[in-house]
Amino acid sequence: MEAHELFGGEERDGRVPRTSFFTRKLATKFQKMGIDIPASVMAFLDTPLCAFDEEQARYFEEKFRPLIPRLISILEEVYDELGADREGWEDMLTYNVRQETPIGICARAVLVKKERSAEDILTRALRDEQRTRRLERPPCFSRPGV
Repeated sequence: MEAHELFGGEERDGRVPRTSFFTRKLATKFQKMGIDIPASVMAFLDTPLCAFDEEQARYFEEKFRPLIPRLISILEEVYDELGADREGWEDMLTYNVRQETPIGICARAVLVKKERSAEDILTRALRDEQRTRRLERPPCFSRPGV
């Protein structure tokens, strides 16, 4: 069963689901890439995991999980194109994704990747700086018998 069959685009109480910042940005990116994503799939991205029925849960495990690395890569491109910073991205996660959703998982993973990347760059820079810095002994240690 496909995602558009699992989720018709409306909440069970008749309200149309709210589209998160991350889902909107992902949809825009897909559109630029020439990929048409059904609105129901986009709605699935913003569906809280705790609200999944059995079919949605099965779809998430079997079909969506393998796509997560690709979605993370695309969201990382969005992050870079926006010139986003970690704090702003984290704020959008905090205020825009109230419950854990598929898109929230992907957006949070982008943050983790960026944090690891920043740590790697900092570690590499410190290591290079330490390698190039030569320690000089004070003159009093250079003279024998002093």
